[in-house]
Amino acid sequence: MKNTPESVDFNDASRRAGHDAVRSRIAQAVQPEERSPSATATVTATSPAPAAKAKVKDKPSRGQGTDKGAVPHYRLSEGGVFYIGTTEDGDLAEPAFVCSPLKVEAKTRNSQSEEWGRLLTWTDADGHHHRWAAPAEMLVGDPREFVRQLAAGGVEMSAHRNTMQRLLAYIIQERIDARARNVAVPGWHDGRYVLPNGESYGAGDEQLVYQHSGGLQHHYASVGSLDDWRRDVATRCQGNSRLLLAVSAMFAGPLLHFTGATGGGFHLVGGSSSGKSTALRVAASVVGPPEYAREWRSTANGLEGVAVLHNDATLILDELAQIDPKQAGDAAYLLANGNGKSRANRAGEARAASRWRVLILSAGEVGLAQHMAEAGKQARAGQAVRLADVPAEVEDGHGLFERLHDASDGAALSALLKDAAARSYGAAWPLWMSYLTRQDSPALTTQLRESTDSFLASYVPDDASGEVRRVAERFAIVAFAGELASTCDQRLTGWPKGEATRGVAACFQGWLQRRGGSGSADTDALLSRVRAFFEAHGESRLEPLRYAQEAPPVRDRAGFRRFDEVGVTEYLVLPEALKRELCAGFDLRQATRELITAGWLKPSPDGKASHPVRVPGLGLMRLYVFDSRKVHGVG
Repeated sequence: MKNTPESVDFNDASRRAGHDAVRSRIAQAVQPEERSPSATATVTATSPAPAAKAKVKDKPSRGQGTDKGAVPHYRLSEGGVFYIGTTEDGDLAEPAFVCSPLKVEAKTRNSQSEEWGRLLTWTDADGHHHRWAAPAEMLVGDPREFVRQLAAGGVEMSAHRNTMQRLLAYIIQERIDARARNVAVPGWHDGRYVLPNGESYGAGDEQLVYQHSGGLQHHYASVGSLDDWRRDVATRCQGNSRLLLAVSAMFAGPLLHFTGATGGGFHLVGGSSSGKSTALRVAASVVGPPEYAREWRSTANGLEGVAVLHNDATLILDELAQIDPKQAGDAAYLLANGNGKSRANRAGEARAASRWRVLILSAGEVGLAQHMAEAGKQARAGQAVRLADVPAEVEDGHGLFERLHDASDGAALSALLKDAAARSYGAAWPLWMSYLTRQDSPALTTQLRESTDSFLASYVPDDASGEVRRVAERFAIVAFAGELASTCDQRLTGWPKGEATRGVAACFQGWLQRRGGSGSADTDALLSRVRAFFEAHGESRLEPLRYAQEAPPVRDRAGFRRFDEVGVTEYLVLPEALKRELCAGFDLRQATRELITAGWLKPSPDGKASHPVRVPGLGLMRLYVFDSRKVHGVG
């Protein structure tokens, strides 16, 4: 290379400045990351500038060595985590920035002393505190996902190529005596309540944390005071049954644990301007920001992961129409039953299936049955029980609202509530969980049972089916939660006694009216299907019995028609037609029992559901005999 007049080689530099100066410049060239400001990815007020690196005075990480003996080690200070290596001469090099302050608080493991991990804490650039119980298995093999999760959480890192290795070494080699117990799902554990963000409520010998592989969006947060939330949000819920249901449902999520019941929920059904989404935002403000409310648009696996995060809590899902109608019914079963799919690990061994218990608060322009019908699927009673359709719009009201408070109309009240829920949220939740974890569990369970019995006695018809009673019990739990949150020592809602119960009871009556009564939903669906068949095909597919031999053949014959001894028309249905058409989707034996109980199907004197009937030209056959008067409701 041809030198310019200003350039010199090593020999020239040695003659001009001496051998020591050349040696120093070479050392600087081979360790640029420890001396250049460009070694940090983001230079902020909390990130160490080059001039500040020499001021690291904190003790080195335990087990990483000390300055004596020039052992490479790591140091944690207010400026961040630093790597202190050695020079070619064996001396300690200047501290090299690795990342912003990141502390290893404890080692974690489960109750079987397995699934070890590290509890990490840090503060992001906005001053928000983070806690993450990270599985130790993320630190070995390919650790890039682990580092990505830290970066996504606001940990600022050096841009040097060795940053990832140094960061992992710092975490792995850090010796710490503190221990924490990790749990597989958030929620209740031995009388304590664990949140997805690593916080827990209740006293115990050992800290409990939820350990996971990162990437959570839990949205547990608090802005504003409890007084702000009560004044701007909770007070405007009074007199509005759907809002009372929504807010009380948030307090009810943790109470499912004391009932032993499986999950389930409520689905607010109404038009696009009814205010149902406002109700979901108001409900979310009990726990956190509006983002706490999620959407149905997800795969089954995605919903399973979301359900685990909301174990022993209330899951809010908006826009039912966004989920594939073919999957809607299965999704409702999945969320309510609380059992995930069995899967295998990389070695082909069965992994433990996920478990959860959630209360669901949903909304959409269509109900579950109607949405499933778009894909040609029929909703069963079990699905309707798990997700009860509550009309969003109230009679003689303003959409969702019965009472406008200080607003001019329903739209104005909706706007006020949305704005208030975005400004004040989350203050009630820590107080609620602190209160619940201080209660005596058997006493709380007894109190809940007595309140449920009182609700059922007051609002459920005596002849109600088991399905109705199961849904009524869920409404009762929500009513109890609203009352308890209003009368506990903190008076969380500010509502008067009985307000939550009145609002929830009104929603129960709305559900019962929309359902069409207090009978069995499966029985109602069966009777509706049978009646629809005879209304559509009573003449075209049922030929007169007396003319069966002479009359022209009936296309797709399903049976016959005849008059009994008093002149009433009877429908005589062939066995296969009954099985494949009238009772399709139902258990045949159960269906015939229900039809006999309803008086529609006449049992045979020999005790069977079908009668032996002699058909002209066909001989003796067994047919199912229906009373047309009962079928059409005219007798």
